[in-house]
Amino acid sequence: MHEQEMRHWWYRGRRRLILQLLRRHAPVSSRPRILDLGCGTGGNTSAYQALGQVVGIEPDGNAVALAHARGGALYCQGGGTELPFSRESFDVVVATDVLEHIADDAGAASEVHRVLRPGGVFVLSVPAHPWLYSRHDAALLHHRRYTRDMLVQVLQGSGLEVRWLSYWNATLFPVISAVRFAGKLRRNSAVRSDTADTPALVNEPLAGVLALEAWLLRYVRLPWGVSLVGVAARP
Repeated sequence: MHEQEMRHWWYRGRRRLILQLLRRHAPVSSRPRILDLGCGTGGNTSAYQALGQVVGIEPDGNAVALAHARGGALYCQGGGTELPFSRESFDVVVATDVLEHIADDAGAASEVHRVLRPGGVFVLSVPAHPWLYSRHDAALLHHRRYTRDMLVQVLQGSGLEVRWLSYWNATLFPVISAVRFAGKLRRNSAVRSDTADTPALVNEPLAGVLALEAWLLRYVRLPWGVSLVGVAARP
């Protein structure tokens, strides 16, 4: 992740979309307090600094060390179901592909509700479609992939209101689905992630595809895709 997240088409495309959603939905404030939940090695966290005061939290100590070296925010080590912050201490919480890693995702959503101030927003992405679960998900230690109803239930069950929800990575959905199904058909196929280093001749066009999707999502919600992206709020 640390080596790829600043250049790989998928990481860049997701970061572009999340920043777009933050600019549209974050509470109006000169310097809102932003929590990056499950910040990994800090590539996204440092990008959010342009929008407010940012804290990144991550359970893996090695990732936290790499994030500290990258800079751009304050970082700490901790888990999503027991956040070491007081009630109503953030204007925004961001979790990009994090909830699927947490066994008690409902508990994590409740913690997000607890640390958000009234009117604060939760911007998140998760992998979509349980039937797409594959060796890629197993390699990344995903507990699940989500349907729209599953995600809405988790968010509303914690007291959050869903404001906006769409699929994402729709253009490549047929190709990625075919690759995942092909992997399931192979016997004894190795458990590994599909997020490999991509040659520049392929990487840049794919980044362009996701940039176009981000533009479309300003005006419409996509009916299918590899991921779900949403915005919820604490009333």
